Amino acid sequence: MALIGVALGAGSATAKPPADSRPVGSFHANFQGARLIDQDGRPFDAARLEGHIVLVNFIFTGCSTVCPLQTRALAEVQRQLSPALRSRVRLLSVSLDPLGDTPQALKRFARRMEVDLSGWTFVTGRPQDIERISDALRLYRPEKDVRKPDDHSTALWLLDPQGSLRMRYSGSSPDVNRLVREIGVLDALLQAPKS
Repeated sequence: MALIGVALGAGSATAKPPADSRPVGSFHANFQGARLIDQDGRPFDAARLEGHIVLVNFIFTGCSTVCPLQTRALAEVQRQLSPALRSRVRLLSVSLDPLGDTPQALKRFARRMEVDLSGWTFVTGRPQDIERISDALRLYRPEKDVRKPDDHSTALWLLDPQGSLRMRYSGSSPDVNRLVREIGVLDALLQAPKS
């Protein structure tokens, strides 16, 4: 039950969206106006995540340390979810190396990490869009000596089906058991009859 007790408000993690976009409380507003494409070269709109519990992370395929470890851990989370729950959960990995991470590179990375792409999307986009998203979410320290994309945040964001931020996890080694448990808790709360 710690999930609800320490859940963060979405307002601090969202960029100010245009007037015609999704509600300010939606994490998806961070992607508003960005021209993103997925690992199959198809345009990606965060609206396709609505209605699902979503776990978001940021990676780049040239990373030899944290990104592969985190992706493998999240693949294990995905495998441990029951089939019914897995159908209600989506994972989103956003590349922070838009020049190096083509859709083909993202797909090769996903296959190497043995992820199930039926419920997981890898996206890339124009450099200016990725920069705007990373600024909105404060993915880099403000110091001038930060190396991009190497020094990016290893945070994970857990969203409910409306795109509201329920939990922000920090650290480079995700706790698989905790993630599986807390995704299950969130799902159970969402599935509970309204009183």
